[in-house]
Amino acid sequence: MNKVAIIGYGQFGRFMAKHLRPYVKVVPVDVDTDPAKIADCDMVVYAVPFDALEQAIHSTKPHVKAGALILDISSVKQKPLALLKKYFKKHEILGTHPMFGPESGAKGIEGLPIVLCNISFTHSTYRQTKQFLKKELGLKVVEQTPKQHDQEVAYMQGLSHFIGKALLDMGLKSYAANTQSYAYLLRFCGNLKNDSWDLFKTIQNANPEAKKVRAQFRKTLEQLEKQLQEG
Repeated sequence: MNKVAIIGYGQFGRFMAKHLRPYVKVVPVDVDTDPAKIADCDMVVYAVPFDALEQAIHSTKPHVKAGALILDISSVKQKPLALLKKYFKKHEILGTHPMFGPESGAKGIEGLPIVLCNISFTHSTYRQTKQFLKKELGLKVVEQTPKQHDQEVAYMQGLSHFIGKALLDMGLKSYAANTQSYAYLLRFCGNLKNDSWDLFKTIQNANPEAKKVRAQFRKTLEQLEKQLQEG
């Protein structure tokens, strides 16, 4: 790998580029960038919200060279990877989900988890990719199927971000006598406060498993409220 294109140079795209630049030349691509700049890139990483993925594919696919590796970093995996398989039938595809972001990775990413969903990487390419992520970036590699990923992430991110967004909208503030559990809630909200609405929508709406988890959570809250009212 000599050149890597990052399609979608937002908050996470810039964060990713910072960690890749010691090893490869990064070609950032946003809405104002001529997509022809990616023509000689060895890897193309789609780092856009799911709602924008298909349009990003349409604008860049004519310039992706044969043999280039195709990756995505979406917070969900089944729907984005189905799109990549539809449009890149002759390319090697790998789904990834870094389970961290600029906030949680601000002090370093060593030891943090990244999920890999291998669609069509060859054995050799996949082995080298895992080695790079582990040895060079120091990440913890977790291998899953797209469905398994979405089922687990519906709890890990879908539920946690749903609760966190509600707490942020409540405008929680710090008090002089914060308990440890309340201080934890404030830190939890702090990790999410800079996440975009597009990311939140992707986590909730693009994951076919997330709606069921939200319904389960709301039902549990209703049951707890009923128990309190009944004494």
